[in-house]
Amino acid sequence: MKYNINFLPARYGDCIVVEYGTADKNSYILIDGGTGGTKAHIEEFFEKIPKEKRVIELLVITHIDRDHIEGVLNLLEEELLICEIKSVWFNGWKHLQPNPSVEPFGAVQGERLTAAILKHRIPWNSHFGGGAVVVPKEGSLPMIRLDGGMELTLLSPMKQNLMNLRRDWENEVRKAGLDPGFGEIPAAINTGNAEAFGVPEIPDVETLKNQKFKEDTSSANGSSIAFAAAYQGKAVLFTGDSFPGIISSSLNRLEESIEFDLVKLSHHGSKSNTSPDLMKQVDCRNFVISTSGTMYHHPDAVTIARLLTLKSNINITFNYKSQDNRIWELLSLQDRYGYTTTYPENEGVTVTLHN
Repeated sequence: MKYNINFLPARYGDCIVVEYGTADKNSYILIDGGTGGTKAHIEEFFEKIPKEKRVIELLVITHIDRDHIEGVLNLLEEELLICEIKSVWFNGWKHLQPNPSVEPFGAVQGERLTAAILKHRIPWNSHFGGGAVVVPKEGSLPMIRLDGGMELTLLSPMKQNLMNLRRDWENEVRKAGLDPGFGEIPAAINTGNAEAFGVPEIPDVETLKNQKFKEDTSSANGSSIAFAAAYQGKAVLFTGDSFPGIISSSLNRLEESIEFDLVKLSHHGSKSNTSPDLMKQVDCRNFVISTSGTMYHHPDAVTIARLLTLKSNINITFNYKSQDNRIWELLSLQDRYGYTTTYPENEGVTVTLHN
């Protein structure tokens, strides 16, 4: 039995490969694709698998921001896919319409990704009848069982989040880097070599924890798909860049609370996407932050301070060791707040729940 979560090097973005199954058959879920160069890491991962077993049960594109979508777009725009994809979750332009019968107009990102999905004839939002991947306003949360026994519970987004994104769609497309001619981030930007950094200032956790929480308002992040993934008694919370208020509200609707074995913090540890209330609500001792720290210098120290003071005996795993996160390995801080950290030897990290 296997349940591994692989946080691939995705620079300041997310790219996660969930691997689950038995000795006879492994199944895979790919969540997001990071920035453009992450395509190579995705290919490297799946090239190690025998060709006849390269099957992605589900591809989840949480939302349209560049640091989540670009690597996947590069993969899907190839003539031949590196592996079979049985289903994709993605809320495109046609899913943002107040009336689904309205003919969509051609936003750049929507055209490119839609064309790639249709080109390869990948079943699109098939678990939702081809409609939007969305949490209903009332009633039970959508629950999907994938081949191999993985059970997914959708937690975000709500319909209103998609309507908010509709207003800002074209601006978000440009932010995602999907315009013709939108360049890569210059190579001169440091991507996280711990040897090259000076000594960072030790954060004042007690002051940081008291900083007033203000929730994210980005329409793209609000539209982010988030879900719980349970397999053989182990559960993981995949948050994308979603709003903590939406996740908290959805968790409150469950008949039974979930004890999570791992939580991927929303929006790379941004202070506006991990609320004190959600941290109190979530029953978990293991947290992961996916980012190299470039561009936006995530995770925010405020987020870590909230974790350390609201949870006890936790471990925080990073998929890079960077200028922005290496301070948290200081033993003086770990001894005072009773936590541990895990860093990769190079880039990317795997968390094993079943081996």
